Amino acid sequence: LSAVPPFPRDMLCTLSAAISLLSTTPRVFDSVFAPSAIRTLVAAGCDRSHSFTTVLDREVSRSGRTVLERALTAVLDELGDESRYVEYWWRGGHRRMDSHRDVDEALCRSRSHAGTAVGVQRCPQNGHVLYLELAEELRGPTCVWEEAPPDEAWLSEAAAAEADARAGPPRELTALHVVPARPGRLLRFRGDQLHAVPAPAGEWLGEAEETATRRAADTADAPPPGLTEAEFLRWMSRQQEAKAEAAAEAEEAEEA
Repeated sequence: LSAVPPFPRDMLCTLSAAISLLSTTPRVFDSVFAPSAIRTLVAAGCDRSHSFTTVLDREVSRSGRTVLERALTAVLDELGDESRYVEYWWRGGHRRMDSHRDVDEALCRSRSHAGTAVGVQRCPQNGHVLYLELAEELRGPTCVWEEAPPDEAWLSEAAAAEADARAGPPRELTALHVVPARPGRLLRFRGDQLHAVPAPAGEWLGEAEETATRRAADTADAPPPGLTEAEFLRWMSRQQEAKAEAAAEAEEAEEA
């Protein structure tokens, strides 16, 4: 695996974006990968599915062990991000993600702040969303919030618990950034920031979920016309993944 070559540089477009002086302002990069690279990554992601998350140690494998990891490390190298560890996962369908922070979940479950049931939160340095392939009319935005700075009381409590001072309970929200999904777009935001994905995209504006669900059901019985064999296989993979996720959600609801 260590002999796997790095991701071809001619398939990675130069990343450039206006950098705000506010570190909490997300950055968006378009046309990050060439179309041929996107097709390769989609095929690899569909094979991988969303059955697990993976952590890459860049000191052990600088260029990654798979085509997906080679693509991720190429992006981070282009951004000048020297973070050692990269946790990543794949999402093959548009589904609601409620507002949350990305945290070390094992740590949060195993350690609590003194005298409370509040788990210790530790966030990554940066969070990323790489959009690859979308249905023609899908926008599937990712929403990222900015918050007021933590107060002194929380800073002291976080220090005592060896928690991430940037994390903790939600604070006053000061700004909302809405980033529509586009093929080849990369979203990068500070790792402690609250973020969410509404589904349907207009959910918070009153669009009925039933309408979007019915639309999805109407188109799930048969693949769109004119697909190549590779596109049909990817469509089948997405349908199977969506069914598995729906079954898992139903099971969780019954257990609750």
